Amino acid sequence: MITAQDIREKGFERVRLNGYDMAAVDEFLEELADDVAATQKENAVLKSKMKVLVDKIEEYRANEEALNGAILSAQKLAVQIESEARQRAAATVADAEKQAQDTIGSIAARADAEEKRLANAKASCAKFFESAKELFGTQLDQLDAIRTGMGVEAPKPAADVDETVRAIENSAARFQADAGADRVRKFENTQPFTL
Repeated sequence: MITAQDIREKGFERVRLNGYDMAAVDEFLEELADDVAATQKENAVLKSKMKVLVDKIEEYRANEEALNGAILSAQKLAVQIESEARQRAAATVADAEKQAQDTIGSIAARADAEEKRLANAKASCAKFFESAKELFGTQLDQLDAIRTGMGVEAPKPAADVDETVRAIENSAARFQADAGADRVRKFENTQPFTL
């Protein structure tokens, strides 16, 4: 490649016949050398700029690869986190459902036990009232026998035995109300009694 310096230093032989004007050639060569020098400087500047741009492009490519890797890692991590969250949520729901079923089962078992207890209490109550009714009947018969033995006239009989039982129940309720809370006892097992 010819440089501006080469053009400036180029010499020509002096020829008189059919030759060129030396001053015009030198002037042209000087202009040409200046243009080539400017072109070379511009070329050098463009090459340095191009090198900077190539370096930047390489840097951007490296950054792009790193960003792509980071995006892939973030996507994988997001999928993993979502999967773990779904598993934990499913386990929590399953545990809550199991606890709910256990609680419902426990409540149902207690309800059944309480229903049996209530049925037993009703049966015991009914048995007690039957025993009391029978006892009162026996007592009335004995009182009638004593009254007959004493020669006392019998009072008018009650219209119905159920009315008598209701009257006795009312009397018992009044007695309990009058006795007060400290005198009332709870009977867990009521046993029928006989004389």
